[in-house]
Amino acid sequence: MRAKEGTAIPEPKQKGVVTFVGEGQAAVGFRFVASAPPEVCRKCKLFLVCMGRLKPGRAYMVIELKEKEHYCPLYEGKVRVAKVVQAPIEALVKPQFAVEGATVTISIEECGEKACSLAMVCRPEGVRNGDKIRIEKVGEDVSKVVPCSKRLKRVTALVVEPS
Repeated sequence: MRAKEGTAIPEPKQKGVVTFVGEGQAAVGFRFVASAPPEVCRKCKLFLVCMGRLKPGRAYMVIELKEKEHYCPLYEGKVRVAKVVQAPIEALVKPQFAVEGATVTISIEECGEKACSLAMVCRPEGVRNGDKIRIEKVGEDVSKVVPCSKRLKRVTALVVEPS
């Protein structure tokens, strides 16, 4: 996932994590979902810095790049040192939960609508059913445009990690 052209990168409120990103992903604003590390990565001497601090299934965004490069056997090429933060996600929640600053449990329901234009926000990447999210910004009411006829509001949120 890339930041949309012309989209401002929000000033992060969270402490960044140093990791590596492939040359093709080495851009401020680049968004990705961390995967489970393959075996080749677990044997690498740079594993803890590279993938060891990322949580599989979570969305991240590059906020800073360093000039330092390393060779990566997985990419069979270069990776760059980068600072990343948890990427804000867009989600749909019931209107009564759409309150800035509120922490709510996300409920991802399968609706069966195959051609829904809001599917990516209804089932956002980097979020699992039952995760807690902190609502950073409340957006538009999308109740009139969803084919499932549910009352929903679009929010920008961060996943709250359990302590």
